[in-house]
Amino acid sequence: MTSRRALAAAVVLFVLVLGAACVLAGGFDLGCEVVSLDVAGTLARVPVALHGASDELLTLLADQGMSPDELADLAADFDSVIADVNAGLTAFPTLVPVPMIGGGIEIPLPFVVVDGVRLSGGILSSGIVRGIADMAGVEIPDPLLDEEFALGDETARFTVDADLSAWAISVEAVKRFDIVIAALNLSAGIGWTGGAVTVDVGRELSPEWAEGVDAALAALHLDDVRWSALAAHVGARLEVGFPFLRLFAEARLVQPIVEWVGWWDLHVGGLAGAVGVVIRF
Repeated sequence: MTSRRALAAAVVLFVLVLGAACVLAGGFDLGCEVVSLDVAGTLARVPVALHGASDELLTLLADQGMSPDELADLAADFDSVIADVNAGLTAFPTLVPVPMIGGGIEIPLPFVVVDGVRLSGGILSSGIVRGIADMAGVEIPDPLLDEEFALGDETARFTVDADLSAWAISVEAVKRFDIVIAALNLSAGIGWTGGAVTVDVGRELSPEWAEGVDAALAALHLDDVRWSALAAHVGARLEVGFPFLRLFAEARLVQPIVEWVGWWDLHVGGLAGAVGVVIRF
């Protein structure tokens, strides 16, 4: 009986010591970092951009000799298509997730209120997207579009490609509650996130068409799709697994402090998170 009590006491002591060690442990994690973009303003910009481009095209066609009746019919067609697009956008979500390849490191601190400081970040680029697509057996055209078509008595050619870059970096204080096989981490911190999409439209046109097409493309503001923000956040992370190797899922509430946006009015959203694996040491 005495030996059983001693064994039980030893097990309890071992669990307590191991739990305390886990609380004080640092570590690093790898996984998927997710930020969100608020695209409500962006959706409102779509009909504005399309109307601007269509007006430039109508001006170009008028200069090329299209009759007023044909221009009126074409303008009505443009308006109808833009109205349909705008109606379809009402069903589009206003919060869009942007997943990134992420990682972080946690440095333990011997404080009562704060158990550690975590530095984390994520990155996404066109090269990463194409690499993942290749591994999944999905072919992404390069460039995305390459078309030739008749334009009057000549042949015109358009190529379209896009370059994506997105990043996030944050620092936060962490309080951890550990029960050996699982842990709950509460955090608060500040981070910087941003990104841009550059759309490159190549064209081979005769000089009399080139200026008008350039004006229509300029009305789309394809060189001004960008966002960045300095934001505060609070979060909660659940870890499950061995004390030294765990799976985790994290959710954060984000409040931008300062933002820098382009013409397309992209804003950092109020939700973020991460999933992955954490190694404790």
